[in-house]
Amino acid sequence: MQLVANQQLVKNRTRLGLVFHSGAMAVLIGGAFLSTQLDPTRDIAWQTWAAFVAGLGLYTLGQTQLRRWGPGKRQEEQLGQAIRSLDDRYKLYAFLSASLPDYILVSPAGVQVIIARTDSGQISCVKDRWKSSGSRLMSLFGPGLGNPSADAAKQLQKLRQLLTEHKLEDVPTSSLIVFTNPKAQLRIEGCSSTVTRTKELKDVLRRMAGKGTNVALTTSRIREIQRVFDERMQAAHSWR
Repeated sequence: MQLVANQQLVKNRTRLGLVFHSGAMAVLIGGAFLSTQLDPTRDIAWQTWAAFVAGLGLYTLGQTQLRRWGPGKRQEEQLGQAIRSLDDRYKLYAFLSASLPDYILVSPAGVQVIIARTDSGQISCVKDRWKSSGSRLMSLFGPGLGNPSADAAKQLQKLRQLLTEHKLEDVPTSSLIVFTNPKAQLRIEGCSSTVTRTKELKDVLRRMAGKGTNVALTTSRIREIQRVFDERMQAAHSWR
């Protein structure tokens, strides 16, 4: 298995998130200081409200960046570790672009979008309706489980558009939702995407690939597709 990642894009986006956070802190502190300079018998000045709103806006922008690009949110190392024993027909591309899926796997089964989630507890997907027993208190500090099936469908559409641009629309595509937290307990019934945990990911990929003449892609075809993604990675931007 091979793993390649656009590390410069990750670093720049993480720095951008930290800059937004620093800006939010500066604006909020400035607004608080301004409020202390005003006559306490009068209504709060519009400048103070504007600083408060601007600070929250900057903080939200920072959180958006860090939730995707921050060190504790990225999962390429966990995914790579889970499938490290697979041969080099399997190649994982991480963060090709901010506008593309975060994790794209080229394998004998085709090209797959991987949606990585860190949620724990009892998680169920029944006909693409998701529920989690995770702490409601913790959900206040993060985006929550949401709907991974909808995320997978959206990212799969982006992948297919990319393949069509390179005249690879005949290549099989699929989506995988992978829970990287070992405390996740899954109940899956009628989910449109394949759902698994990291410890079962290797076996799931092997089953999807098939054996002998049933393998979707030949080794030469896999190499051809990998070259397309390799060139895309080499030309990847460091900001977008």
